[in-house]
Amino acid sequence: MVNYSELRDIQKRETESSALVGLPGDFYESVSQLLSTKKRDAMASKSMLAIKEYENIKKILLAIQAKREEKIVLMAVRGEGGATSLTSQEQEMLKELGAIVAKSRDAITKVWGNDEAQPSSRRLRLLQDVTPYKGIDNVVYGPFHKGDECLLPPPEAEWLLKSRMAELL
Repeated sequence: MVNYSELRDIQKRETESSALVGLPGDFYESVSQLLSTKKRDAMASKSMLAIKEYENIKKILLAIQAKREEKIVLMAVRGEGGATSLTSQEQEMLKELGAIVAKSRDAITKVWGNDEAQPSSRRLRLLQDVTPYKGIDNVVYGPFHKGDECLLPPPEAEWLLKSRMAELL
């Protein structure tokens, strides 16, 4: 079971890092046990200190949950898969959010145009070296070297053309 000090440490690390902090898979169950114990102790003792500690633990947990949810939403928007630092509940949340984002993207894409009207790929010649990068479709492209010829999806080709890193063949 986690304790107050460990929760504060998790909260601090979660706030300071853009990545999710690794939590045990049973984190939320462990926290639930801690809250039950602290609430029972606070009610039995009627101590203001015990009641304040219980309330502080709830605030810390809400802050941790909110920060983790924010990061999970960003992961869903970016199309990132599950990370080992997610609890089972968070894995499910990411899966559901990812499906919602994908469905919404498909619907919006259909509104602005038919994919068949766009060429499936474009042939380019690179005018300079390009380090590997993650494209809009979450696929890693590159590395490319000056003079290389490549076939890329339209969004990636447009980006390289507009950046004057490649020319159309």
